[in-house]
Amino acid sequence: MGKKSTSIVGNKPSAAAVETAGNIALPKQKTKTSDKSNANRSVFPSVRQLSLILAIVTFLLYANTIRNDYAMDDVEILEHNSFVVKGIKGIPELLSTPHLRGFMIAPNETYRPLSLVMFAVEYQFFGANPAVSHFFNVLVFMGCVVVLFIFLNHLMGGQKTAVALIAALLFAFHPVHTEVVANVKSRDELLCFFFGIISIILFIKYMNENKVKLLIAGICTLFLSLLSKETDITFLGVVPLIFFFYQNWNLRRAIQITVSTIAVAALFLILRQHILDINGNEIVSVNMIDNELAKAPDYLTRLGTAIYTMGLYLKLLVIPYPLISDYSYHTIPFVGLGNIWVILSFLAYAALVIVGGYRLITLKKDLWAFGILFFLICISLFTNITFLIGSGMGERFLFCPSVGFCLIVSLIIERFVLKTGKMELRQLLSGRVAMILIPVLVLFALDTTARNKEWQDNKSLYNADLQKAPNSSRLNYCVGYVKVSEEYPQETNPADKQKLLDDGINYLKKSVDIFPEYANAQIELGNAYFINKQYDLAEVHDKMALKINPVASEAINNLAGVYFVTHKFPEALELCKKAVQIRPNYAEAYYNIGLCFNNMKIHDSAIVYAKKALNIDGNYHKSFTTLASSYTALNNADSARKYNDLAKRYPQ
Repeated sequence: MGKKSTSIVGNKPSAAAVETAGNIALPKQKTKTSDKSNANRSVFPSVRQLSLILAIVTFLLYANTIRNDYAMDDVEILEHNSFVVKGIKGIPELLSTPHLRGFMIAPNETYRPLSLVMFAVEYQFFGANPAVSHFFNVLVFMGCVVVLFIFLNHLMGGQKTAVALIAALLFAFHPVHTEVVANVKSRDELLCFFFGIISIILFIKYMNENKVKLLIAGICTLFLSLLSKETDITFLGVVPLIFFFYQNWNLRRAIQITVSTIAVAALFLILRQHILDINGNEIVSVNMIDNELAKAPDYLTRLGTAIYTMGLYLKLLVIPYPLISDYSYHTIPFVGLGNIWVILSFLAYAALVIVGGYRLITLKKDLWAFGILFFLICISLFTNITFLIGSGMGERFLFCPSVGFCLIVSLIIERFVLKTGKMELRQLLSGRVAMILIPVLVLFALDTTARNKEWQDNKSLYNADLQKAPNSSRLNYCVGYVKVSEEYPQETNPADKQKLLDDGINYLKKSVDIFPEYANAQIELGNAYFINKQYDLAEVHDKMALKINPVASEAINNLAGVYFVTHKFPEALELCKKAVQIRPNYAEAYYNIGLCFNNMKIHDSAIVYAKKALNIDGNYHKSFTTLASSYTALNNADSARKYNDLAKRYPQ
């Protein structure tokens, strides 16, 4: 770990090297002394060929996700997003509204339009097709792996290609990335990384070639990265690290790159705030179900638990098991500052800060320092120490920081396995490297492909994860939701149908027992009791949900359903109207308004609202029955016949 291993990083290229496309420290002309080494290297793949190999391996590793269905929040981002399902026509609305506005009006909104725009284009040509969405996720991840390899190779002046290759392989194979790739919704994370790394590559090329078009291209791709997801704001720390300590042979250009990065970030933040303001975004405190630190017993417990969670991130990088789709209440226990794991986590991060800072200052262009500090800068946004974010923990938060870890592991192989300051490509085939690298990659590959299968659909994912985190309120809710709202409607055997409902109720009851203030679980439990014709209990839980969250549109609509079946039509109607005020694209609520008007014999209005439900969701076939009934009551035989035929063609 001495100076010997660091002296070649980022050396200023010669005039000949500047002319090369990417290998910024490789001379264009061969010298007599280098002919032999170049001849030896010629039998090994070029950077372009290695990039192709990385892309193919990455695709094969994640190919089994293409068979998967939508899971978790994929549906609300794609199939149930009223702007996305408009296809290309919905793009202006996606660019001018918060992230979830096409699905619901939510507090603490974000602005991440780029992935939604991509989904809209997909929907335009392929419809709601999970295979297509998963294919594009794999494709973008392939791009992430390739650009990471190219970036690291550029960073190291093209002289440590083997180190860059191992780091990229570890990044591609690491199981902790399965959430980002297998969860279609996480396209925002993939695009953020992809464009962010490309922007740095372009900035490096600008530093070497002094072509303004490269600086402009870097600015544009960084802006695209921020439009994908705002977490790339951490590049405000990464960019100065690179261009003042590593690629630092021209101070003027380093300042230009850094100032440009700050300007792009400021522009994005201004745009983001403008979009959120004009759409009436409401800022509320973080919900405990999302981040249990929001209601920690005291500040010291909150701090201790946050530090403990940071230790879990380090553990997942080294031992990526268990992998869980949700770390909300009560997956991670509250712990105090005296907890041994809190102390060890604190010491580990303190050591990283000290070692990274010391090596950066005392050793010239030290790669170990870069790997450590890149990790620390990128993970800093998710610590929950200085401020709370919307989640207590998530594997997706390791996607960008893991680059630092992968680089450090690659350097460990170079320094301590080969015991050399420079690992050549040919040495990747040596026994010592293969004995370490191949078993790790095989284990990672087995874990990754197995985890991809667990992401097959909601049933598979939630049942697998609940076994790993039985005290999670949300996972108990999710399993109950799948049984009640997904499996129950599809089951035809009455006995099995009732068992699904009973099991679902039990899981939902456990969810609210763990966390009584979980509005979604209260809503689904009310829905389950409604299906079971226990209307008094359904009303209790719907009202409980509304006490927790007065603007829970689904709870309002469900309570309206209780009033409807008990023939309280005016009360049901008022609730449905309130639901569509909160959620303007709520097809179910519009349908229920039409149903109320139909039963109140106000048939003209019933027709208007039944058609509104169909306009929002063309597959909302229940509206055909309401329309047929209303037109019959109005003695409009032709229209009544038309909708009767449609109701028979699309039975519910």
